[in-house]
Amino acid sequence: MDAIIIGGGPAGISCAIWLKKLGVECVLLEASAQLGGLQTRSPYENLWIPGVQDKTGQQVAASLADHAKAVGVDVRLDCPVLSVDGQQVTTLAGTYSAPYLVIATGSQPRTGGFTASDRIIIGPGVGMEALDVKGRRVAIFGGGDNAFDQARFVRDRGGEVTIFTRSAPRAQKLLQDMIPDVPVVVGPYQADQDAMTINSEAFDAFGVMFGFEAVVPDGLALDLDNGYVRVDRFGETSEPGVYACGEVTDYWHPCVTTSAAHGIQVAKQISKKLQEQ
Repeated sequence: MDAIIIGGGPAGISCAIWLKKLGVECVLLEASAQLGGLQTRSPYENLWIPGVQDKTGQQVAASLADHAKAVGVDVRLDCPVLSVDGQQVTTLAGTYSAPYLVIATGSQPRTGGFTASDRIIIGPGVGMEALDVKGRRVAIFGGGDNAFDQARFVRDRGGEVTIFTRSAPRAQKLLQDMIPDVPVVVGPYQADQDAMTINSEAFDAFGVMFGFEAVVPDGLALDLDNGYVRVDRFGETSEPGVYACGEVTDYWHPCVTTSAAHGIQVAKQISKKLQEQ
């Protein structure tokens, strides 16, 4: 075994596919029952991937999984990592070791102190889509792209939506321009998730859209930047032989396309290192 990849999102899958095609023996460990990462949460058409049209995020995830299967990537699903010690990875199914380790564990929605429930949805995607919003008052927290996107989806499904953001909105202008009729409250606010109130005003549901944070396996003492794994231009971390790619790093601009590209860069670098040995 030459390399272990932890995480089966776009970065991890791309890295695994390229390693396989470059002749590098690797295994991909994915904690959940399916590959695709955050794309498995997205029922929305992904309009940002070049050459991919009319596909939802979930369909993109399925395509990535199909590609990995077609080239024969060794994938272990339902295989959460318990700890990492150097290049040794301990999972519920056993222990794996290899000279190179790739951290492609991605990111998860920030909770902002909220606790998820049937009325409090954290992060965009399937949870928000499953929420019954028609005729109900829905508060969206956050000022980024996801906050404005989710507000638009709630409005289009008949919800009465208000966006609350503590600072000026950061969302792209085109997203803000899509919902000129949605109130945006800028400034301090007091949210009570037990009473479902904001500044004492009652709401039926909350959508928490505070962005994302890196998911780093236990046991790794890696240098971080802004909460994300710091890597050099080749994707190598502060720990020799340990690489990271995709949204677990502070990669500009995090999305399917850049994550996949980052995974490919790491695969090429590992292949090059092995050839030099």
